[in-house]
Amino acid sequence: MSGKIPKYFITELLFRTDIVELINTRLTLKKYGKNYQTNCPFHHDKTPSFTVSYEKQFYYCFGCNAHGNAIDFLMQYEHLNFIESIEELSIIHGITIPFEKSIPNNVYFKKQKLYFLMEKICKLYNKNINFTHLANQYLIKRNINKNMIDFFLIGFSSLNWKNFYTKLNISKEFEQELLINNIISINKEGYTYDRFQGRIIFPIQDHHGRIVGFGGRSLNNTLPKYLNSPETDIFHKRKQIYGLYQVKKKCLKPTYLLVVEGYIDVITLTQYNINYVVSTLGTAITSEHIQLLFQNTDIIIYCYDGDDAGKNAAWCTLKKTLPYISDKKTVKFILLPNNEDPDSIIKKEGRKKFQTRIDNAITMAKFFFKNMLKNINLLSDDDKFHLSVRALPLINTISSDTIRIYLRQILARMIGILDDNQFEKFLYEKEIKKTKKRQFQIKRTPMRTLIGLLLQNPSLAKIAPSIIKFKNLQVEGLPIFLEILQTCLDNPNINTGQLLELYRNTKIINILKILSRWDLMIIQEEIQNMFLDLLMNIYNKVLQKRQEYLIAKERIKGLKMNEKKEIWSINKALSKK
Repeated sequence: MSGKIPKYFITELLFRTDIVELINTRLTLKKYGKNYQTNCPFHHDKTPSFTVSYEKQFYYCFGCNAHGNAIDFLMQYEHLNFIESIEELSIIHGITIPFEKSIPNNVYFKKQKLYFLMEKICKLYNKNINFTHLANQYLIKRNINKNMIDFFLIGFSSLNWKNFYTKLNISKEFEQELLINNIISINKEGYTYDRFQGRIIFPIQDHHGRIVGFGGRSLNNTLPKYLNSPETDIFHKRKQIYGLYQVKKKCLKPTYLLVVEGYIDVITLTQYNINYVVSTLGTAITSEHIQLLFQNTDIIIYCYDGDDAGKNAAWCTLKKTLPYISDKKTVKFILLPNNEDPDSIIKKEGRKKFQTRIDNAITMAKFFFKNMLKNINLLSDDDKFHLSVRALPLINTISSDTIRIYLRQILARMIGILDDNQFEKFLYEKEIKKTKKRQFQIKRTPMRTLIGLLLQNPSLAKIAPSIIKFKNLQVEGLPIFLEILQTCLDNPNINTGQLLELYRNTKIINILKILSRWDLMIIQEEIQNMFLDLLMNIYNKVLQKRQEYLIAKERIKGLKMNEKKEIWSINKALSKK
């Protein structure tokens, strides 16, 4: 934690967080006994192997070994770093992170400044739309109503920057922040100006609704036609989806997401009650975009113009998406008529006909082979070979065995492999053999079992005998056990997730994680007895070793008075066994 965030705060944050609720907003969990299960989001999982424990506030996948607490889940699932995960949980619970004041240039505080400034600028842009004839004319021409202006916070950057900037009313410190992040610029004469000046503004929001950047559309033929905010600590085009916040406001887990190309497309379709529309920010789709989309739905429907550029873009998108397709995650495609975009065609056809286009979207397999068969003559052996050479590497990028085999089956029949033996050979000769990564194994010992029991059931600390008599015993692993035991005693309501968090970035965290998910093969009713028995057996074995040593010493050269007293007390303790 590098001393940046107090441990007590992280423990409190995890105490407030229900890991089941957190994960269930992102995945669909089903109750299974006292735990919850679902298909693992971190590997291709045919049967549910991802388990979430409410009692331990911990998750574990029996397939790929992914595991951890609420912080780890956000780091793995949403690709956040440690501080970003803490920030995410803090926002959920509405509390501020108490960073240590000694940390200079804290990225968290820089980001808070940017959020504050973006919000102020957005409000001014939004107010400005009402007083600008040019902007209103444009919106009227595009048939965008007042509800959509408010819903998407559409604004306008004033042609009169000086007047606009005065209304912003910010300190020199904040002005410097805007300059550093290229949100405003300085011209040759030394005057500050807005890079969006004279443009319709489309605020870009993150999943919490915070303004992270802007898209600007030129109204006076200034090039480029569309302009996005520069990259900052809070804005990364490769990871941002426009309209996703608005979709999630209406439906937390949408059945599908319709991906279009422009801001206006999103707004117009939403106005026509197509409520699952998002877009990338005028950029080609990235792997980050695809992962984010699949985190929010099982079906992505890409909508492209029907011209050659649109078809080529759709094909490139499919190739990028193939590695992320699974038995539950798939994509479809809509190719619009030439010279049409979603905004224009829904105005011509109306909602009902456009919804029919969505319902009849081209499936992934059909779209894949439609593109593969371009310029291919299936009567030509050379073309069949060329088809196989082009198609197989792409099919092999799909992680799902089922889908991969299904596409190969279609391909085999296309190139004329109908014989069962030939088909089997074709089907599997190119199969990449997946060797399961050998997990690090550690030997089971009574001490490790004891530590595992305590990690998985921190409340056992309450029934442990006084630790004073254990402190001077020389047993491997005992200092670790006693330290964890003391931590549990100091924090009576601590759970597994919180306990492990206290040891993040320590030398023993890896072994503790292994022990925390060990199958100890002990029924619930016997856990307390087993814990106490193990503890006393370890204590007695140490006493027996000391007893044997003292007896041997007495035979050879005799014992001192204090050693005689010690052997007497050992004999007394062992007689109570």
